[in-house]
Amino acid sequence: MVKNPFFNLFGGMTQWLYQRFSAFCLYFFIGYLIFNWVQIDHLDYQAWVDFFQSIIHRSIITILFLITFFHGWIGVQHVIDDYIKNKWMNQTIYLILLFSMVLQIIFLVLFLLDI
Repeated sequence: MVKNPFFNLFGGMTQWLYQRFSAFCLYFFIGYLIFNWVQIDHLDYQAWVDFFQSIIHRSIITILFLITFFHGWIGVQHVIDDYIKNKWMNQTIYLILLFSMVLQIIFLVLFLLDI
């Protein structure tokens, strides 16, 4: 049931694989962050500042958010396809979500990577 190839990333089975792979990556990155946060002796403001001073941690969190956006996009896409049958409304919601995600990604990269 591929309606628009621009919004369906290579069909249903490939999307299913992307969804599972991105979930695995999210578990890995969240586990990495939790492991590092447990290593901190005393959690206070300065500990958080020190944690986010590392470009490695900021990069990992940026990757985590990008994978989360990708994972969420696939899920929301299937919900919209299943429940919104009006083609005009369907495409409008896609464009609004796409625009908002692009803005969020731009601000995320600018903020976390301190560009």
